[in-house]
Amino acid sequence: MDKVNYSFQKKVVKHLRDEGFNCVPQPSPEFPNIIAWRPFVNGSGDVLAISVNETLSGKTSSKTVLPFYVAFIECREKKSLSKKEEKIAKLNLEEGRCNTFLLANTKNKKVVFKEITLNNKEVIPVGKTLPSYVG
Repeated sequence: MDKVNYSFQKKVVKHLRDEGFNCVPQPSPEFPNIIAWRPFVNGSGDVLAISVNETLSGKTSSKTVLPFYVAFIECREKKSLSKKEEKIAKLNLEEGRCNTFLLANTKNKKVVFKEITLNNKEVIPVGKTLPSYVG
């Protein structure tokens, strides 16, 4: 695992927070560098919630559950992931620990994200805004 560039990590955290994510930067040398989450939202920006009815001992109770979108992010200004790191990222996806695994890089002094996927060997660039719903 590479040494973390803390100024770049802070820039990525700021970008994620601007996108509506809550973030926890991991201590060096943890992999991934950042764990980020936010509630699922629809195209209008409304938070999606699930209403659950539960019956225990003949009593029915109702509660609202907010599902969360969880992203693991590894910060590398100019580098990509090693084969070992890519394998760990895919294992996290397979085991459902996160909805997406992103590699944060810089391009023209801006933060760009590439998504690590299970199906493809290559990483897929993520658009200007991060996805808010995985369906």
